Amino acid sequence: MRHPYAAFIQLQYGAILGAVILAFVALFNLDHQWIILLMFYVLTISLLIEAFVEYKKEQLMISISQLLRAIILFIFTTILYFF
Repeated sequence: MRHPYAAFIQLQYGAILGAVILAFVALFNLDHQWIILLMFYVLTISLLIEAFVEYKKEQLMISISQLLRAIILFIFTTILYFF
């Protein structure tokens, strides 16, 4: 029997894999800083997906924790890139 949120979990793993690929691309193309910004935004999306899955499993504290991590990562990355 499949997990009821298997599609979301696969999407989260795909986002993490995408972030790793962007990290390797960014290592070789340091002139394009937007790739690093995109990598952190993809990681933020991964955390948001995990927060959603935990919310649906009724694990409210873990969900809030992941949501706060995603918000902090998004704000911190945006501030560092644009200011």
